[in-house]
Amino acid sequence: YRHKIRNLYLEFEYRLFIDKQETYPNERVTVFIQKYLPNIVLERESSSEMVFGIRRNESKKIGRLVHALDEEKMNIGVENYGLSMTTIEEVFLKLIREAEEEENGCHDQAKSQFELANRVFRMEHKRETGITKFCYRICALLIKRIHVLRRQYVFLVGFFLFPILIEILMVSVFPSPQDVQASLVQNNHVAGAQVTFQPSIYNPQTIVTYANNNGSNARTNLMNYLQNTGATIDEISSDTVLSYVQNRYYASEDIFVNKYQIALALYNNLTSTSPSLTFNSYFSTVNYHAMPVSLSAASTNLFQFYANSTTKKITTTNQPIITTSTTYTALDRFFEILYCFDTLPLSLFNFINSIVASIFISILIVPLIQERRSHSKDLQLLTNLSKRSYWFSNFICDICSCFILCSFLIIIVKIGAAANPNVQSEVHIYINYSQSLYFFATIMMYSLASLPLIYVYSFSPKSELIGFINFFVVNVVACFLDMVLAFMGLFSQSQSTNATRVSKLSSLVLNIRWAVAVLFPSVNFKRSLFNIRLRSNPDCVSAMNSIMFTNYSATEPWTSLREPGIGIEFVIFCIQMLFWWIILAIIENKVNIKLACGQCCCSENELEQVGGQNQLNNEGGAIGAAPYQWNDAHLDEDVRNERQSILRESTSSTSSVVLVRDLVQQFKKRKNKSSGQRIYTAVDHLNFRVTKKSCFGLLGANGAGKTTTFRMLINDLKPASGDIFINGKNINKIERDLEIGFCPQFDWLISNLTVRETLTLFARLKGLKWSEISEICSDMINLFGLEPYEHRRIERLSGGNKRKVSAALAFMANPALVFLDEPTTGLDAAAKRKLWNVIRAARDIGLTIILTSHSMEECEALCTKIGIMKLGQFMCLGNLQRLKNRFGNGYAVQVKLPLQDVNVFKEELMLTLPGVQFDEQHNGMLFCTVPFASINPTESYTSASSFNLAHIFDLFNKKAEEKSIESYSITQTTLEQIFVHLSGEDHTTDANKKKKKK
Repeated sequence: YRHKIRNLYLEFEYRLFIDKQETYPNERVTVFIQKYLPNIVLERESSSEMVFGIRRNESKKIGRLVHALDEEKMNIGVENYGLSMTTIEEVFLKLIREAEEEENGCHDQAKSQFELANRVFRMEHKRETGITKFCYRICALLIKRIHVLRRQYVFLVGFFLFPILIEILMVSVFPSPQDVQASLVQNNHVAGAQVTFQPSIYNPQTIVTYANNNGSNARTNLMNYLQNTGATIDEISSDTVLSYVQNRYYASEDIFVNKYQIALALYNNLTSTSPSLTFNSYFSTVNYHAMPVSLSAASTNLFQFYANSTTKKITTTNQPIITTSTTYTALDRFFEILYCFDTLPLSLFNFINSIVASIFISILIVPLIQERRSHSKDLQLLTNLSKRSYWFSNFICDICSCFILCSFLIIIVKIGAAANPNVQSEVHIYINYSQSLYFFATIMMYSLASLPLIYVYSFSPKSELIGFINFFVVNVVACFLDMVLAFMGLFSQSQSTNATRVSKLSSLVLNIRWAVAVLFPSVNFKRSLFNIRLRSNPDCVSAMNSIMFTNYSATEPWTSLREPGIGIEFVIFCIQMLFWWIILAIIENKVNIKLACGQCCCSENELEQVGGQNQLNNEGGAIGAAPYQWNDAHLDEDVRNERQSILRESTSSTSSVVLVRDLVQQFKKRKNKSSGQRIYTAVDHLNFRVTKKSCFGLLGANGAGKTTTFRMLINDLKPASGDIFINGKNINKIERDLEIGFCPQFDWLISNLTVRETLTLFARLKGLKWSEISEICSDMINLFGLEPYEHRRIERLSGGNKRKVSAALAFMANPALVFLDEPTTGLDAAAKRKLWNVIRAARDIGLTIILTSHSMEECEALCTKIGIMKLGQFMCLGNLQRLKNRFGNGYAVQVKLPLQDVNVFKEELMLTLPGVQFDEQHNGMLFCTVPFASINPTESYTSASSFNLAHIFDLFNKKAEEKSIESYSITQTTLEQIFVHLSGEDHTTDANKKKKKK
């Protein structure tokens, strides 16, 4: 059925692949082939490769063509040739293409795509240079950050909204330090002792009263006063108050304790010429305040009697006295002026502002970690963008964001200072212009010092959330620790028995605080705000001098290096900023500290030792040994010839776009605790060249070394030894102006940008004229089939469309060399073929491509030269047809014949083609392999064959004419079979080694 489907829907039954010498004209080969197959169609061609389509029902003529090619290929410049049958996938793709053309009303889309690719890849791009290019790149990176940040709502809320809300809450709600101190002093015990002495505090109760003159005004006033308190009054007629109460006690002790608290007896002197009044006050000894309450009631009534006024009263309050002038000590003074010091919870404004500062600086880490983890930073740097430009653009964007936020914060503080009626609040000092100015300057200096710190820190976190939380928590803990240390030093000094000098503990704490301030910009920022508050309050300056024996002055200049000036804090900010920028430069330039110190401090002999310790040694000798000293006898013939040719070639006159010479990469690998470290050679003296208008396929199983080789080719990893020349430039000695494009295996894209924004960004980074970028991006979008997703964010694209974007970025601005790592992963069959056409068009027009892929079909379709790696070295190297001829098992034959004739045909085939291998059979379909010449197992593979292709075609054509078979197809061994054969030995060998060790 597959034969029938192919014959029904496809124009070509076979494809003929010709590998030729570039010096021979293509027309000469075409004319030669058309003599034997007049209807053959040239599908595509390049200077070294030609692909012809052979129409159906012309397989009878293939034998004559193959005979002629074997005899005349040297005369027409043909090096190798091969045949393959069309596949069911091509039928599927043709049907899809026809449906799309019918739906869109556009016929021959492949031709229009080829014309677009031809125009795009032949375009001569004008590029910016010098300072203009630098400025344009900075603008491009700033635009990128703006696009990213405005779409990250969490960032906007966290960076702008949270700090602003916290600042508003702080200036409007938080109490002053004096209020906080007062609330701390008013603890639960003290609050219970603050009692206004009036009878109602013991309600419900019964007050027993007696008056010797029931008609006197004093008695009337007393009764009214007690009734107003809400108490029950038992008025007795005899002067027996104690007896009355005691009788109730004997009746019920519980009732007595809870009911009777006070009693009053009034004696009005009626015989005296001047009126007088006497009170007896009775009280319960059970309740603490019963006595003063009874006395307070008697005092009030006496006052009203002598003042002759019921509106007069005496209010008695129990108020604890903290200190008195006679018992005043240093500890008492300490509690009185505690609010002047940088301690919690009295110095809330400084501490909360340090938390606010830690929040917005910590949030700035998030986009940096995202770009590092997604590798979008690495992809940007591959455009020849310098790391200085990358960090400078981030710094400009971040400092501008900080400036905007700090402007809002100072406005809030200024408004809060003016609107707050409490002159004792911490924010009130910022009503003055000087304090507001230095608040803004301090927070900006903090930002300048913190930004390089977070840039350095951004290299370590494994996720954005962990990075934010860790940085924020560490800074808050550091600020809290500083305040705890401040309290320890203050309390220690207040307890000191020596009133003339600073205690040892206070001195130690002070030194620790300075060390913490130097390490953490947030702590230094908090200290700066405290100094602004201290400098603004002369009373606190005096208190500080009296307690801590400092020599502060309330008139100290703001920028003075002596506290309470903030000049010393500004100096610390500058030191922090400079230090972290230097650390960032060391990290980005991968400076070897040990080697750098050796160059500065060691003698020449010592320097050689230092340099030698930074090299890894190969098992066969030092990696720095001369290339000719390495024994390459174990290499394959083609691989060895390539190496010898490269070693003889002058790099200054080479025509190769890429020249790799004796490339070595080794790693220290810790096997286990007992064996210690051992050296693992990932790439072992690798040699190859890639010429212009070619596609080199770098293949290998997992662990073969191809990923390490790729990393060294894009200058992401320095080789242990060897050289890589791109366009004659040794990339080990230069880091810029390489003009390469890279499509990584995993998408190194910025998820918050749209497709067009992403292409525009990289076009700008590559220095294209801004006036041409819009048209160039439109062409790339159309070429790679991204029109429906032009304004869609990367994060919302499917995996296949992300691969298209990555491929488009790799080909942006037509770089001289393009690296493609699994470019079609995740693409459907139709999209994959379209991308193949684009890659093939770019290659044929003049771009050089290095491709790695797990799809052998892809490598067969695109690569003009292939190297299969194993254990860091090539097992084979050459064009596709040469590999098939040297390492293939033979020709794969599929035969369709009547089911009853299968066994007879197999016997006949074994006689005609000795050595034929029958792979499988079912439903009258026979699959077999016709080998090349019988091969001695001790010999290497050879291209000589006892059954050449022409002989096989003649045999099966004869069988078809005799009606012995219904149909047949003949193809060469696939690249996948060669790959499995060569690279699969790794696993077997490793397994055998493990068994032997056991």
